[in-house]
This record gives sequence, structure tokens and C-alpha cells, in this order.
Amino acid sequence: MLKTTIIGASGYTGAELALMVTKHPELTLSGLYVSANSVDAGKPISQLHGKLAGLVEMPVQPLVDVQKAASECDIVFLATAHEVSHDLAPVFLAQGCQVFDLSGAYRVKADDFYTTFYGFEHQHENWLDKAVYGLAEWNAKEIESAQLVAVPGCYPTASQLAIKPLLEAGLVDSTMWPVINATSGVSGAGRKASMTNSFCESVFSHMAFLITGTSQRLRRIWVVM
Repeated sequence: MLKTTIIGASGYTGAELALMVTKHPELTLSGLYVSANSVDAGKPISQLHGKLAGLVEMPVQPLVDVQKAASECDIVFLATAHEVSHDLAPVFLAQGCQVFDLSGAYRVKADDFYTTFYGFEHQHENWLDKAVYGLAEWNAKEIESAQLVAVPGCYPTASQLAIKPLLEAGLVDSTMWPVINATSGVSGAGRKASMTNSFCESVFSHMAFLITGTSQRLRRIWVVM
């Protein structure tokens, strides 16, 4: 059984991962962590996500000692912000862990991407070069042997799965931009309460998202393809 840890376990993605790991025949859930100052630290994950009651009762712990957490697992999922994953991944990788990063910190190998879209300069280009883009339908072999898997986001995954086979079959003119009509639910914005994501504001509603053309999602889609 491979000991599996989830960092950023209090969010929707963390909860889904905890359930998947618990049900997986070859994995055992070894740790659930949140940031050291999180108000959720110490609470059972089932208290944060009621659907896990009776299934996953492990408490989420504050991530105080990263080295210790890394020494206690074989696999780690980083369900954290881009800049947090950027700093955490090398620590776990140095301990020999296999890292699945759900942020955008290691997805794109382009010089200006991180300063332009994420507001920080990438400090771990050696790991960025080794990271494998985790779109399993296209990178299955590479993923099998990768130590660092950069899991793609929702819009790039949906877009690439639809467009890439058309491009490879010569059915799309690569000099023209295809139209991608993608719609996401508000859960994609996370659990933090906001007026925009409240039920009364969002029910039966459709809101344009980053229509200025500056979205890093567009860049991630085309760089990979």
C-alpha cells in the first residue's frame, strides 16, 4: 500500500481526493494537511464535508513541518495555490515522493508564463523541465514513469481532449482559432464565500469569465497543443 498525503485537504478537490484514496485498493491515506494558520486545522474532514461522514474521519492537520510530512508518504497531492505548490513540490520530490500537483505551478514550460500570469518568477526550472503534463489520454506512458505530474485544469482538459485529435487528423486549420464554448460551475472557484458565487446570484445565471484574452487558461491550452 502506498502512503498518500493530501495538502490543501479542506477544499472540494481535497475532499474528492480523500474519498478516492480511501477507496483505492493500492493506496492508504496517511495524512491530510491545510496551511498552518487555517481555521480548519484540527477538524475532522467529515466535519468540513458532510458527505464523508462514516467514510473518512481523519482530521486535517496544520502543515508545520514540511520535511516530516514528506518523510511519511510515498505520494502527495498538492491541492494548493500556484505559488504554494511551487515551493512545496521540490521538498517532497527531494524526499523521493511522487508528486501530483493540481495547481499550475509546473504545467507550462514557457519563459514568461509565470511572471505574466501568476505574478512570480519560477525558481525551480530543473523540476519544471522534468514535470510531465498529466493528461492521461495523451501522456499515459510518460505519466507512468514521472516523479512530478502537473495535473491539467478543467478548461484545458476539456478543450484539449476535444481539439487535439481533430488537429492530429488534419480536420482543423491550425492557423485559425477554434471556438471553445466552455462552462464551469461555481465550485471551480472553491469554498470561500463570495457574493458572486452565492446561490441567489448564480442560480439560472451565466457569467462571462476573463473575456479580455489575458487568461492563463488560454495560454496553457495552446502551449500544450
